[in-house]
Amino acid sequence: MKTTSSRKRRFVLLISLAAACILAPDLRADWGSARNNNREAEHRRASHSAGFDPGMVLRVLPVGYVQTSVGGTGYYYYGGVFFRPTTDGTYIVVAPPVGAIVPQLPNGAQAIVLGSDTYYYGGGAFYLQQPTGFAVVEAPLGLTVADLPPGAAPVVIDGVIYYVAGSTCFLPVRARY
Repeated sequence: MKTTSSRKRRFVLLISLAAACILAPDLRADWGSARNNNREAEHRRASHSAGFDPGMVLRVLPVGYVQTSVGGTGYYYYGGVFFRPTTDGTYIVVAPPVGAIVPQLPNGAQAIVLGSDTYYYGGGAFYLQQPTGFAVVEAPLGLTVADLPPGAAPVVIDGVIYYVAGSTCFLPVRARY
């Protein structure tokens, strides 16, 4: 059953991409962030490979976690994944909270230069280096990422095809070779 569902999703995605290619043949697999906050969808892909999916509940945190807080809310961080304590003593996997500062980047984080700033992208979040570590920041407008988040769905807004994941709209951009 799961294989059939997965095949159906892939088929729908392929049809959607084919339609996008017919309507805009000069597109390639680089995607510009047209709206801030793509952390949640990207976090799904990145944390899934680490074995932690958003919404997953754990009784015990992974060994080696660090604590951080944002606006009085406490979080735990481990390898690009953020956990929030629940009222019943468990921990839930959450999207990277903007403002959190962590001591190190997730494994495989990519450096992306935009203007005079160097952003780091990994674990479904964008980071800027700070004197005390790396701060989770909003997805910068105009930044190009190589991968479209899983689950991003094509939508047409004012006659333009975007891909929506979470609250972020991604705009396909042309290759500059």
